[in-house]
Amino acid sequence: MHASKGKILLVATLDSKGDEVAFLKKQLDARGRSVCVMDVGTAGSPNFPGDITRESVVSRTNMPIGMDGPAEALNAMASGATAIVNDLLKAGEISAIAGVGGGKGAGVFHQITCDLPYGFPKVLVTSARPALLAEIATTSDTILLPTIVDLMGINRFTRAVLANAANMLYGLEWEEEVSRPGKTVAVTSFGVTTPAVQSVMSRLEGSDVTVIVFPANGAGGRTMESLIAKGEFDGVIDLTTTEMADLLLDGTASAGEDRLTAAGAAGIPQAIAPGAVDMVNFGPPESMPNYLSGRTTYRHTPLTTLVRTNPDETAKIAYQTAVRLNQSIGPVAVFWPAQGVSDYDRPSKPFHDPMANVSWRDTMKQTLRADIPVVETDFHINDPEFGALCADWMITQLNEPI
Repeated sequence: MHASKGKILLVATLDSKGDEVAFLKKQLDARGRSVCVMDVGTAGSPNFPGDITRESVVSRTNMPIGMDGPAEALNAMASGATAIVNDLLKAGEISAIAGVGGGKGAGVFHQITCDLPYGFPKVLVTSARPALLAEIATTSDTILLPTIVDLMGINRFTRAVLANAANMLYGLEWEEEVSRPGKTVAVTSFGVTTPAVQSVMSRLEGSDVTVIVFPANGAGGRTMESLIAKGEFDGVIDLTTTEMADLLLDGTASAGEDRLTAAGAAGIPQAIAPGAVDMVNFGPPESMPNYLSGRTTYRHTPLTTLVRTNPDETAKIAYQTAVRLNQSIGPVAVFWPAQGVSDYDRPSKPFHDPMANVSWRDTMKQTLRADIPVVETDFHINDPEFGALCADWMITQLNEPI
């Protein structure tokens, strides 16, 4: 028998995915895991009622059940289910959650689980379109099991994926960290700013500060912002703000409009640098938009083409960054590396363009609140002294009395 802290909660629309959920429950029962089934269906009668009925879910929603359309109905169900899941988690009654569904079911499952703690086991068996799976993957740590075939009953394909889901869920367990020792700081990184990040890590970890590094590739920035909003960090050293360049020029590494907002709202210290704002990410050369033809580019990999930002664009990036920083309620400092903002931004390297970099600096100084300092240095961003300067500022902030 599997020694479990709590049950596995299965969430699905039992009017359309009842057979699949019943099969998965039977598989888990056979493996000795305790299971609770929640019905979030809104259409026909469920194949079986489930342990938590749709009526129970509706009774917990904080949204009107007008049933004006499928989206409104599903949003209402997600609201009620979220309240129930939070209660179960707080009571220690569940140790994992799994969903089975198509596009609608996947969307509801993501709404229910997107604010659950990082590391709490979340598994989604789904036939949803790849674009929706990409959205889920970039905003949560959900384990995705695409079925490829549609979920329309039990056959040799769905049986295989559901059996795999049962095997996976059998071993998943939530072990909540009771206390988090010391301070934890988030740091953003890219391949072209790795030495800077290593310098920051060395300095912070030497002061007993835990460092969590996020790749500034769109998904990393979005995840970091989400975790900051959940109170996971005591400070942020945002060395690599390249995602703002991709936001401006519709690159593939954009983290969306909410980038650089969570730390300011939370009031935690932020050290900001223009790491890799000299580049915007696209796929192979043929994937680049026509309006960027003729620009300075660099083939980072066969599947990644980088476009050098020009002075007008770096000014806009700085402006958008400063506007966000101006909303901060906590300590902020901007650090300026005069000798370059990425490994490709050096003399003789393809993206060396001091005028574009100065445009970022000047716009930042003009736009920032008067009380937010811009610390100008003569370092390259990857010089160890630059990372140490950012880290030392953060250490000072973390040691300030509350």
